[in-house]
Amino acid sequence: MARLGYAAKGVVYVLIATMAMLVAEGRKEQPADFSGVLIQVVRQPFGSLLLALLTIGLACYGLWCLVQAVLDTEKNGTSFFAITTRFLYTVVGFVYLAVAWSACRLLTRTGSVRPGDRPEQQWIATFLALRPYGQWLVALVGIGFIGSSFHEFHRAYIGGSQVLKTEGTTRKAEDFLAMRIAQIGITARAVVFSIIGFFLIRSAVDYDPNKVHGISGTLAALRQPPYGPWALVTIAMGLIAYGGYMLFLSFRRRIDPI
Repeated sequence: MARLGYAAKGVVYVLIATMAMLVAEGRKEQPADFSGVLIQVVRQPFGSLLLALLTIGLACYGLWCLVQAVLDTEKNGTSFFAITTRFLYTVVGFVYLAVAWSACRLLTRTGSVRPGDRPEQQWIATFLALRPYGQWLVALVGIGFIGSSFHEFHRAYIGGSQVLKTEGTTRKAEDFLAMRIAQIGITARAVVFSIIGFFLIRSAVDYDPNKVHGISGTLAALRQPPYGPWALVTIAMGLIAYGGYMLFLSFRRRIDPI
């Protein structure tokens, strides 16, 4: 389940990055998020089969995150920081299960999937309406995104072997290359999540849900002045590295279910 999940997550991030590259080249108007990837996949030849495989993989990843949270497979312990980390595993698990559910609805044609930032903006509008605490809640979520990004930076450059957590015999050259790719990928993803957190905080301060951007809107913002296409290309290459890192984990990571 874990290996299927890592593979599916890696494929999704590679596709998101590829579409971002097309936007930077002017061959596509809008970057894709998870929903955009699902729509693009189902439109391809044998799209239903590909989307079905992706749906299974995303559901597996969501379930694996819940297993990590409940069984403490990463041996985090029961400290405040550890409980917070395990809670984040739970949140991520439900997010990926929701994405898998959207893919399932798209596959069975029982519902529609909306790409872009509109779904996120509607959710934030609902939270902002919960006065007087809604703004603080949205701001805290934004701070959480930024905080998790700093945690990822720390994990990538200080965590050492925990980033790869490989099994079997040591392969120094392969693991060295995988580690560098992982650091590039984690950094790029952390940058994207930090920007998403900034947009959330700005939305809370200005009481404006339209200032919220998800992955698609954040990548689109990177293409605008003063950054330009090169910033988007740089982040896209980093997200390709992150996808490669996930694919590496799918066959080399040590899985400790208990």
